[in-house]
Amino acid sequence: MFLQGSFNTISVAALIQTLCHERRSVQIEAWRTDANAHICLSEGMIIAAKCEGIEGPDAIYKLMSWSNGLFRVGQLPEHFAPTMAAEPEGLLLEAARQRDELMA
Repeated sequence: MFLQGSFNTISVAALIQTLCHERRSVQIEAWRTDANAHICLSEGMIIAAKCEGIEGPDAIYKLMSWSNGLFRVGQLPEHFAPTMAAEPEGLLLEAARQRDELMA
């Protein structure tokens, strides 16, 4: 583990964007009272996502709806098998669009 914190301090989008921009290969574990999530990044790409039982891009959209919770960033498991490969920008923009639609 090399980073931990709260989504009250840094948003989900900012955390993912920063780690991807720096081309990190890490696992993000996130949790709050009623839910948990795991996001895996490899060299700046999102290669797996699971949040509240949802997998893939929809898991990113779900996690982006969290306004609170805790996270821990750690080493990507050595023999991890990717379940997706996505550029973060498109997923984060779509998540923001969906959030804006819900608020309108």
